[in-house]
Amino acid sequence: MLLCAAWLLPGLIGHAPWKGGDGEHFMRLWLLLHNDIAPQTVAATPPLYYWVASATAWLTASFLPLADGARLASGVFVALALAFIARSARVLYGAETVWAAALTLLGCIGLLVRGHELNAATAQFAAAAAMLYGIARMPQAKRGGWALGVGAVLMLLAGGAAEAALFLLLAWLLPVLLVEYRTPAARRTLIWGTVIALAASALWLAYLNTQSIPFLRAFNLQRWLGDTARQPTYYPGILGWYAWPAWPLALWALYRSRRQWRTPGIVLPVSVLFGLLILYAFDTHPGEEQGLILLLPLALLGAAGLFSLKRGAAYALLWFSVMLFGFLALILWVYWSAHDLGAPARLAARLTRFGMLHVGEFRPWTLVLGMIVTLLWIGILARIPRSPLRPILVWTASMTFIWVLLMSLFQAPLDRRLSYASVSQQLVAQVPPTECIQTYRVRDQQRLLLAYHSGRSFSPDDASCNWLLMETSRREPVAQVPPGWVEQWNGARPGDRTDRFHLYARR
Repeated sequence: MLLCAAWLLPGLIGHAPWKGGDGEHFMRLWLLLHNDIAPQTVAATPPLYYWVASATAWLTASFLPLADGARLASGVFVALALAFIARSARVLYGAETVWAAALTLLGCIGLLVRGHELNAATAQFAAAAAMLYGIARMPQAKRGGWALGVGAVLMLLAGGAAEAALFLLLAWLLPVLLVEYRTPAARRTLIWGTVIALAASALWLAYLNTQSIPFLRAFNLQRWLGDTARQPTYYPGILGWYAWPAWPLALWALYRSRRQWRTPGIVLPVSVLFGLLILYAFDTHPGEEQGLILLLPLALLGAAGLFSLKRGAAYALLWFSVMLFGFLALILWVYWSAHDLGAPARLAARLTRFGMLHVGEFRPWTLVLGMIVTLLWIGILARIPRSPLRPILVWTASMTFIWVLLMSLFQAPLDRRLSYASVSQQLVAQVPPTECIQTYRVRDQQRLLLAYHSGRSFSPDDASCNWLLMETSRREPVAQVPPGWVEQWNGARPGDRTDRFHLYARR
């Protein structure tokens, strides 16, 4: 439990919205809150995540900034996914695999960054884990299919109508392959869960119809019907690193069960994995965020494979973990020395060119915190007893250690490097507080993040403003500024060599 908490909390709070997915989702949330708009009325905005993010931001408003409070929603959904995948492992493989499944999922490389940013896909991640648990529990269910039905409803609200339909379809097809799913209890669970899902979907669609929201938007089907060229090999192509170390353990579980594969512990996760890969082959906007759901069946299979792992393979994973993350820790400490102590000098100069500010300024509390984290990791490695769980425990604990060490040593420099807070401070220092700023060729995400950090008005349409902000890219020719404007300032995020902002005043 402490390891899960140590993985979840660092990186969720303590920094501004960063460029990329974190900033994109925060931009949407801030726009919704700023204009008092319901998330379900906006295209491509799954309401569940933004409802929960609004709630966590409101609950923590007295002691956390808006971005930090909203980002806690991702931690809530990842924690729910861990709980449901652990319960699924208990049902499929036995009580001893509970922590194996949770730690295997937590140790997946692809979850590390995506689980610590504002990410609406984490809501689908948790809903899929709930549906997977509901399907796994069908043969033993005593009180109907609440997990299956409620999980489908949550998936629908999270923008995953197609995924919810796929899980329900697989649940109806499992009795064809598995005798365990042909019992009266399994049938009652399946029917009850399907009724809950269909009834809630009908009510949700009826409500959205009263808001004049089209059917395609209501069920987020534009993902599958867009004009962008599909990339069917995208998700299989990233799983090699994205799902490490779950996929080698999963392959071992499949190999061990090759002669007795018709069991729920093999058929269910394999069916889910291949069903999702087929579905996502038609995704017009594939991305790492959406791939989180693929980790769930692999983590289940990985938990099964872990307990049959040969001693040599177990020691190989254990020592690979220690050597890899020990080497990464050494690199982080060398970079800390360059950043805080200025030695080695060549590396410190490179950090300065990279855009790191305050290189050479010693931060004693960072040193103390980093030393505590490093000593804790060494102490944990020395005290982990021998058990089948030991290899994945060492891997996940070591990856968590590296993440916590990175946040301890470099969260503040990374925040200055990846957020737009410093740009907005420099920009608004040039403009009187009562003046508005017209934007030209400034992307929506950057415009809204600058407005959030500065508290100023940035309007792309207000031609009466006496100030003009333009964004340029090194890869594009510089746009011609209309006559009558004089450049007053230009700048970019520290170390950003692609995008630059130019501020002009009316002559």
